[in-house]
Amino acid sequence: MLTHREFSAWIVSEGKPLREYLIVVDSNASKVLCWMREAGKVRYGDKGSRTFSCSFITLDDFQVPGRFLTGYGKTSREGVRMGSNTREV
Repeated sequence: MLTHREFSAWIVSEGKPLREYLIVVDSNASKVLCWMREAGKVRYGDKGSRTFSCSFITLDDFQVPGRFLTGYGKTSREGVRMGSNTREV
């Protein structure tokens, strides 16, 4: 699980958390990066920072919009629109 302050993100596939590799935390930019061997559903959580946040996911240099959190709660992102008629899961 990737964590920065009260914000966490984790990736699951078939209901199981996937392992993250080469985790880098940039506290000044409030950014956490990692490398994954496979894709899955990205889940986010905020344990009560009371700060609005937005996540961005980068897959092979392609940036995907994430989700917004309003300072508390959980959400997730699954699937990537690769074109007007295609979607990768």
